[in-house]
Amino acid sequence: MKSAGLTTSLDTNDDPEDRWGDDLVEVLRYVDVLLPNEREIMRITRTDDPMVGLAKLSEFVPIIVLKLGPQGAVARRGKEDTTAPSLRVEPLDPVGAGDSFDAGFLHQYVRGAGLATCLRYGNLAGACSTTRPGGTEAFRDRPHFQKSFSEHAPKG
Repeated sequence: MKSAGLTTSLDTNDDPEDRWGDDLVEVLRYVDVLLPNEREIMRITRTDDPMVGLAKLSEFVPIIVLKLGPQGAVARRGKEDTTAPSLRVEPLDPVGAGDSFDAGFLHQYVRGAGLATCLRYGNLAGACSTTRPGGTEAFRDRPHFQKSFSEHAPKG
């Protein structure tokens, strides 16, 4: 994939057995964009501070996008951090919010957008996802989805 100029992204999701083995660390050396949440990054790096985990992983993963729920998100490229606040919505169901965030972020990333724009769209997709039950229903309701994006989409 690298020789073809393609990038890889990974959201590990949770490890219910909490093993987070060395095989994951080996795989991360080939990942361009890692998208963990707070718990995942602390478990992967065996730390109790997500920012310490972010620093550890940024030594060998080019871009780490840390999902912080109500506190928004932070992306680190090298030693540079870009942050974006969460959006205020009336959440009904958090299922699928992280995966929806990933989709919004990556949609902009593959289009060449800067990290700030990628984070804003990630937060937008994640927030929209929570406004309907289930992980995808907010996006299946086209008028709702369009209204949500038009109200919260980044300007400019």
